[in-house]
Amino acid sequence: MTRLMIVIWNLIYFPKKGISEKESYFDCHILNARNKISEIERELNIKLNREREKSPAGRYFTRYTLKDSDQVLKVAELFNWRLKINQAAFNRCHDVPFITLADVNKAIRTLRN
Repeated sequence: MTRLMIVIWNLIYFPKKGISEKESYFDCHILNARNKISEIERELNIKLNREREKSPAGRYFTRYTLKDSDQVLKVAELFNWRLKINQAAFNRCHDVPFITLADVNKAIRTLRN
């Protein structure tokens, strides 16, 4: 999976938690999630939720989450489009599943609760 796809995966499958700069670094090995979040926002012309949090060490970081069902659908479509390109053009990511409508609906239900 590409770094952008990893960020999207976390936004869809953990809609309440989303992804933070800290988690992206330690869990996903992405140096700066802000760049990928900005890329998503520019490409889809949306603005994701941003929440400032404080680590146990006293440093601040930002957590990113999706706002609504429209954003969930747009981000899932971007993931599937990027996955299709990676599989067809670059012959990679064949083991990565597409985000299904059931996954999208589950993320939307989770956001509403």
